[in-house]
Amino acid sequence: MKPSTRLLSCPSLLSLLSLGSRPFAALAAVIALALGGCGGGGENFASGGIVGTGDARLLSSGILTATAPGAIVVNGQTVSVAGAAISVNGAAATLADLRVGMVVAVDGKVNADGTAIATSVSYRSEITGVVDGVDATARTFTVVGQSVRTDPLTVYEGGLFDAMLGQKVEVSGLRTGPASLYATWVRITADVPAPRVDVEVVGAVTSLDPVARRFSVGSQVVVYTTLAAASIPAGLANGVTVRVAGTMPAAGGDLAATSIAIVTSPLPGQNAQRVEIEGFVSDYTSLASFRVAGQQVDARGATFEDGSAAALADGVRVEVEGRLEAGVVIASKVEFETQANVDLDGNVQSVDPAGRSFTVAGEKIAVVASTQFEDKRQPPEPGFGLAKLAIGDRVSVKAYRGASGLVAQRVERRAVDAPPPGDPTVKIEGTISAYLSVSDFTVAGQRVNATGAKFEGGKASDLRVGLRVEVEGVPSAGVLLATRVEIASSDPPEGTSVKVSGPISAFVSRSNFVVAGQQVDASGAEFENGAASDLADGRTVEASGPIVGGALRATKVKFASSAGDTTVEIEGTIQNFVSRSNFRVDGQPVDAGNAEFSDGTAGDLANGRHVKVRGPLVSGIVKATRVSFEDEDEGGEVEVKGTISSFVSRSNFKVAGRAIDAGGATFEDGSASDLANGRSVEVKGTLDGSVVRASKVKFRDD
Repeated sequence: MKPSTRLLSCPSLLSLLSLGSRPFAALAAVIALALGGCGGGGENFASGGIVGTGDARLLSSGILTATAPGAIVVNGQTVSVAGAAISVNGAAATLADLRVGMVVAVDGKVNADGTAIATSVSYRSEITGVVDGVDATARTFTVVGQSVRTDPLTVYEGGLFDAMLGQKVEVSGLRTGPASLYATWVRITADVPAPRVDVEVVGAVTSLDPVARRFSVGSQVVVYTTLAAASIPAGLANGVTVRVAGTMPAAGGDLAATSIAIVTSPLPGQNAQRVEIEGFVSDYTSLASFRVAGQQVDARGATFEDGSAAALADGVRVEVEGRLEAGVVIASKVEFETQANVDLDGNVQSVDPAGRSFTVAGEKIAVVASTQFEDKRQPPEPGFGLAKLAIGDRVSVKAYRGASGLVAQRVERRAVDAPPPGDPTVKIEGTISAYLSVSDFTVAGQRVNATGAKFEGGKASDLRVGLRVEVEGVPSAGVLLATRVEIASSDPPEGTSVKVSGPISAFVSRSNFVVAGQQVDASGAEFENGAASDLADGRTVEASGPIVGGALRATKVKFASSAGDTTVEIEGTIQNFVSRSNFRVDGQPVDAGNAEFSDGTAGDLANGRHVKVRGPLVSGIVKATRVSFEDEDEGGEVEVKGTISSFVSRSNFKVAGRAIDAGGATFEDGSASDLANGRSVEVKGTLDGSVVRASKVKFRDD
């Protein structure tokens, strides 16, 4: 979304604080509350209403993009929550429980001076359950019968996309269809799911059988045989959107409902003077009649930004502003989404709060009202935003290129020596000392869950006590969620060195600290990129040496290097192609003379090809180290993993929501006769229309 930057209209506050845009308006709102100022969710909104002369009721539903002391930013509007009733999944909560990326509902008022005050803020997840399929090519996953897509702005807590398979997740997002969702925030739980898990899902009812007391939400079968008749909604029917809570086996099966509620409009009541709602268009018939996030909209009198009225159609993402009359949003403005396609990772060179911008590697980056801000350092600084950004800070930025330059959609502040975004933060090497299952074993003192990992040199069923492995992954609640497990070809002789990497914890002295769950003694170590005096909690290091008496006796400790050249990643179509070392991607000059290529070769470079380019920014040119071809054309390679569903035959089944034809596939760790619903597989093949023609099917079962 490319929002405008709106200005407060209260001269006294503006002159006092020199605030130019709404992310800074939170402080003004708090002062207005304390001094009198210039004027005065979904299913869980407070009643609201007009309060005082010139005040207007505010109803807002959208992504929480930033926090400030006593305030949040939703749909570009800074809202004071100092006196608001906050709820998370139906329970009373505080501002600290809200996360950037969550879709929240706000009920409150807008004062005559433009400041906003919430009476209630509510968050409710769209899906909670165990991930049973992952499509690495499309960056989608399946959970509780729903297909969930992600993009570079999806916020992950507790893990990464690559480690999601088999994990329990909580998903917030914007609905794209009756059984599909765009994830804005995903919390991944590291602990192994219980045999039967609590789940919750929102979706449209299909295949309702009131006699058998069952229906489907997406591909998930729901049974409600134990519900009392009085607990079954009177309006339950095919096509109705419901929220279902209940339990189901972690390995898949029917969802036994404990509650069913019909979900209607995200906006309560019939009237409000100020409405802001973000979501995807559905049920489009004309400008006068369509829905956004399930809310009826009439946009005949609206102005349009970053698109025209002709661009409105089902599946298009927009933000609508207007008023609520008789349950219909009368839109005054409709803004179309602008997709982030530029990633920068480097140090801040300058900050211009008044000009709403900062600079990285000579690139001026504008900040708008809906830019997401998150502090990834430990501990994170509350209310992190442009005002708290400092020269020298390491940041990772997701942006798009507007008419006047780069515009930030997300800004993450990271530790100076943190690994690049998306890379595993911990690597450990050693023998397995305790083994319960692929989702619960111990290496070098670190508990590991490898349910969603890619295995190299062997398979999950090879894991055992005494086996030597190298594991990469993301730490979450004391557990390493593995993205990769490499099994050694043979056990090493006594005294062979092991290696661990990650942030230091439990630091006592040079001879007593922990890395990736492994006790380390570096009293005799050599140091690289630093010295013994630099050892401290939070510093990222790689330590290598033999294990002696349970501790790693480090012979070498290497500190992660400080950020050097700014790294840029940009995705888009090739333009102005002259040669391998002279072309543009989304207007950005690129030199791929020394790049490595994936899913294609240098000979495939041509105008119109969709690519992702990564490399350092040097004198305004991206010196590409890697170029990957991203256009999913006919014949493009696809890789999916998960449990088989909708099995009809070898040439007709689904994995992670993808239709699979394995008629010509080879099989590993099994055969075609082993194909059946519930079997866990990895599929590699090529895309033929909407069907993956599998070349290889590998069974993943232990």
